[in-house]
Amino acid sequence: MRTVLSGVFAAALLAVSACGDTQTPPEVPPAPVSPSPTSEPVPTPEPGERLTLEGIVQEGVEPNCLVLMAEQRQYLLLGGDDALQPGDRVVVQARAAPDQATTCMQGIPVEVIDARPA
Repeated sequence: MRTVLSGVFAAALLAVSACGDTQTPPEVPPAPVSPSPTSEPVPTPEPGERLTLEGIVQEGVEPNCLVLMAEQRQYLLLGGDDALQPGDRVVVQARAAPDQATTCMQGIPVEVIDARPA
């Protein structure tokens, strides 16, 4: 058993030492990244703030959850479920509820006041 372990150790040592003979390319610094004008973060709405959002309704990651993709964000749609279906392009009047706890755990919660086709 000791001979086998010694052989394995010797082979591993030889493999590691052989790596020292290869030439490594010089390290290239990463290219500078400049922010694009559209990549500025959209501020989180204040609780109770009225919003008009236009986007596409999608199924959430949790069952019975709908999110609206609008303004470079996901908004969790609370209420209005009968009028909203995944794939619909809609304009939603809503009240922001960013502090509301939900089981959906996705998007900024908004309470739907009105929804209509876009």
